[in-house]
Amino acid sequence: MVKIFAKTIVSASMCFIVALALFTGAPSKAIGADTIKIGDLNPWSGPFASHGRTWTVGIKFAMEEQNSKGGLLGKKIELIPEDNELKPDVATRRSKKLILEDKVDFISSGTGSHIAIAMTKVASGYKKIYINYGGMTDFIQGKEFTPYAFRVFMGTYNVNSALALMMASKPYRRYYFINQDYAAGRDFARGFREQLKIYLPQAEIVGEDFAPLGTKDFAPYVTKAMAAKADVIFTGNYGSDLTLLIKHARGLGLKQPFPFVCVFAAQDANTSYELKDDLVGVYTVQPYSLWVDTPENKKMIAKYHAQHKGDKDFDTWWPDSLIGSTILCWKMVFAAVEKAGSVDPDKVIKAFEGFSYQTPVGLWTMRTCDHQLMMPMFGGRMVAGDNPFYNGSIRPDVKFPWLGKDIETFPPSKVSIPATADYNPRCR
Repeated sequence: MVKIFAKTIVSASMCFIVALALFTGAPSKAIGADTIKIGDLNPWSGPFASHGRTWTVGIKFAMEEQNSKGGLLGKKIELIPEDNELKPDVATRRSKKLILEDKVDFISSGTGSHIAIAMTKVASGYKKIYINYGGMTDFIQGKEFTPYAFRVFMGTYNVNSALALMMASKPYRRYYFINQDYAAGRDFARGFREQLKIYLPQAEIVGEDFAPLGTKDFAPYVTKAMAAKADVIFTGNYGSDLTLLIKHARGLGLKQPFPFVCVFAAQDANTSYELKDDLVGVYTVQPYSLWVDTPENKKMIAKYHAQHKGDKDFDTWWPDSLIGSTILCWKMVFAAVEKAGSVDPDKVIKAFEGFSYQTPVGLWTMRTCDHQLMMPMFGGRMVAGDNPFYNGSIRPDVKFPWLGKDIETFPPSKVSIPATADYNPRCR
């Protein structure tokens, strides 16, 4: 950048060069040409704020690791976070601000599906790459598809198929559904019902309810499940909607060994700590597990923990659950951008479609027709006892159940949504 000092006599030729640079848009550190900006929207307020913190810890770990290697395409990655307040209109407004004012190269979000749908529309309208690493409803990559959006996370189909496969070997047959009343909650209910028909056709769904996001009293829903003589409750709830559901159910008499089948949030450290032994017996699945026994996974876990073992919030001590999957998804994104050799949307799309990335927990592939990540899933049961990661590792008062070592692995071929034209016209 040309620096002009008050007492310096500048030649006419130099003035011409400066003027030409301004008019032609020549790169300048002053306008951030040496950085790649990611505008990220997550809930930083309200009952789901812990998810915003969790997602961001994962992004920052992957981003700082990439920056330590010289950045991305030789440029430093910069994260610009915004609070989406878990409201689509807010996410839309602030994502436009990120694009038009902050001049970000990518927009992204974790929680939730209604936010992802809104941001998909923004990405399409502004021709900006959108990275969805948390919105799960299947039709985001189906009827809401845009070539500018990629989901580097599991969809509801992945979760539902893995859960149904896992529950097929269990003795439970009478299911009651309690889910959040929004896009993903209804998609979880629909999808799990369909997968039960395939893998556990003798199962009976004895009731179904949808509760508003942020429900404070789940007793009416639990009472109906008890009256229906359910022997298991299926839920896609997360955050306070999950902890309150299980607390109220246990308080009303659905003690252990009465099981819950949860889509993914039960493994979250904050949820585990809050529920403690009430969480024992809950079945859950994840796209990442601390128990995958590979040298690469052990190395990542050790490196992450060394950086976060002093965190004030214990739920970020280890790269468990959503933190681990977020780290890997962003490492994959950075690898795809490096393959593209550019942040130009058309070049990123071309490089990312069909791209495969070897993670510490298995091979991940971005399917070309729908931009859906194909990945293995890991499932198991929350158990009591000595938690080798959290219990007493930093503070002796932190003790809670954990996903036991006896995890089941479900390959992408078993848990990926079929690539059909009915689901997405590009998939033929």
